[in-house]
Amino acid sequence: MKQLIIFFLIGFTFQLQSQNYNDYLKTGDSLYEVKNYQLSAETYSKAFTIKEGSITHYYNTACSWALSGNSDKAFEYLMLSIEKGQRNKEWLQSDKDLISLRDLPKWKDILMMVQLNVDEYEKDFDKILQKKLEKIRLKDQVLRQLYKEAEEKFGKDSEYMNMFWEMMREQDSINEKTVLKIIDEKGWVGKSLVGAKANSTLWLVIQHAPLETQEKYLPLLKESVNKGESRGQNLALLEDRILMRNDKPQVYGSQVKRDEKGNGYFHEIIDPEYVNQRRKGIGLGPIEDYAKRMGVNWTVEQKVK
Repeated sequence: MKQLIIFFLIGFTFQLQSQNYNDYLKTGDSLYEVKNYQLSAETYSKAFTIKEGSITHYYNTACSWALSGNSDKAFEYLMLSIEKGQRNKEWLQSDKDLISLRDLPKWKDILMMVQLNVDEYEKDFDKILQKKLEKIRLKDQVLRQLYKEAEEKFGKDSEYMNMFWEMMREQDSINEKTVLKIIDEKGWVGKSLVGAKANSTLWLVIQHAPLETQEKYLPLLKESVNKGESRGQNLALLEDRILMRNDKPQVYGSQVKRDEKGNGYFHEIIDPEYVNQRRKGIGLGPIEDYAKRMGVNWTVEQKVK
């Protein structure tokens, strides 16, 4: 058995040596998924001998080093992520991968430097509007995050759940009125004015609005995406939802339905063999990965035009 393991490691090492930047990252991801954090961290790190990494790639490497027990390496790659512009302080503070670092002296310095990035990025923001939109986002999401727990406790068809959904509809209506007033007065405010989270609140609320409202404001979101002020993924989800509600085939495969048994399936997709090409163009990952997360069987072989 030991001899087999040695042969495996020799073969694996040879494989790594022949990989390019993206191959290293993909292998690092796979090793992370099977919780081989030491080898995952080492593999990620090899990628950066080929070229510089991105914020996300350096951050993922830091996570693997932290999980492997090497705090010095973890802080080293967090710093590289910060130098690239890391601003997601909230995520750093909640990410379980970094728990081992939070009681160490360097952690406060990390948070301070991330905050400096945040302050520089947000120096020209409309802070009042940003705060208002982020509060609306919380109101939109808080009940949606609790519905599964409520359903398990009270029962799907119970009076309590009927009240739960009524409360959600009432809050959605309030949010919608507030957000539409903002859009009508200020336009589809972009990331450069209020930040990504507040900007995506506009889409999030309209995603839950009546069809006619979605159709009315879709062109404004398209314009914002074309200017780089909103996320293409949000546009894809809204476009697909409008198409589905009009009983037309969706473009990006974002809309999943459930049958009576709870099994997931995609609403009809136009030219499904090219859906990954369209998804990549708008900033979405492969439909195979999305299908797996949503519990949907997907077997359509993908092509490129």
